Amino acid sequence: MKTILTSVAILSCAPLASAEEKTALAEAAETMKPIIEVPAQYLEKSIMQGLADGKGPLAEGARRNLKMQAQRDREANRGVRKSMKECIKPGNVIDDDVKECTEGTREKTW
Repeated sequence: MKTILTSVAILSCAPLASAEEKTALAEAAETMKPIIEVPAQYLEKSIMQGLADGKGPLAEGARRNLKMQAQRDREANRGVRKSMKECIKPGNVIDDDVKECTEGTREKTW
């Protein structure tokens, strides 16, 4: 009986040690993530650009992917959104420049 209780006690401590190792491993992975992401993004973009130059379904998908990625980058780097009234051109002209100004991707220079 004593042997069984000792075995149960040892086995019940095993998951605790394992959880600590996973936490340390997870922390190491989180620390390395920014270092690994930059070259991975560059490699992914290079591959997509190479595929987009071709023909066929892979090229079409790569072009769509690059277009969506460019849109995400613009949204991530945009400034403060403005109202149409703040961005409208003289003479109440509304064009792509005004649209970009309202989205925060272009400064008003007119």
